[in-house]
Amino acid sequence: VPIDLGFGCPHRQSARGKGGCIFCGEAAGRALYLEQSMSLEEQVYHGVRKVRDKYRDRDFMAYFQAFSSTFADLEELRDKVNRVLQSACFRAVIFGTRPDCLPASVVDYLVELKKNYDVWVEIGVQSANEKTLSFINRGHDFACVQDAVHRLSDAGIHCACHVILGLPGEGLEDVQYTASRIAELRFEGVKVHNLHIVEGTVLTEMWQRGEVQTQTEVEYCNWLIEFLRRIPENWAIMRLVSDTPESFLLAPKWKMSKAEFVNYLRAEMKTRGVRQGELI
Repeated sequence: VPIDLGFGCPHRQSARGKGGCIFCGEAAGRALYLEQSMSLEEQVYHGVRKVRDKYRDRDFMAYFQAFSSTFADLEELRDKVNRVLQSACFRAVIFGTRPDCLPASVVDYLVELKKNYDVWVEIGVQSANEKTLSFINRGHDFACVQDAVHRLSDAGIHCACHVILGLPGEGLEDVQYTASRIAELRFEGVKVHNLHIVEGTVLTEMWQRGEVQTQTEVEYCNWLIEFLRRIPENWAIMRLVSDTPESFLLAPKWKMSKAEFVNYLRAEMKTRGVRQGELI
């Protein structure tokens, strides 16, 4: 059940804000049906109803998804999370955030939550290449990721990472490098995204000037396979393709649906005789 806690992102606002990442749009992962005027309780109500209608389930996972869901004063974070968790039968909690939004006080709070819930933190990594992180205006280096994962893992918190394949200036060797570097860390899952050009971003302007290209299904599949071969076989692959609403997406315009692409990927890996984690 996706929830927007309304905290925004430190890289886009406040004194330290530098305009945000070049690929990030105004929605920043917010579920399309969530309106900014909705209270947390209303978000839970609508989210639970949608999930229940689709999957017929009674137990739910609260996914604090939009922007950086730990970018808040601890008491405000605690208050809003408690409101959400009291609004439905949640069994697990996921916080999507940046590695530089995980101070010790927040990690301690996550340890508290772990007494009653399965707690995960999804960290935006995108790339392990310092040159790329600087170019996309990420606002942190890879050492920041390493530090966050070590502290969370030491505290017993499950960690997953987000990675984008096809970022400007990167080739296949850069993708392989990122896979190898994150594989050294104590992540337990990964969400892989193909590069999307979303309306209203700096990346859109670069794409319109012909400075950035996106990948076809075949090109992305080839890179994704090489990425997966370097990811530990016991990691959960939590996402394989980006999922931007058509109303915001400028490129790429694939002919395959998400399900068709996943089937294509499976078939290609089987044909080539390759599997996740085989190169570690």
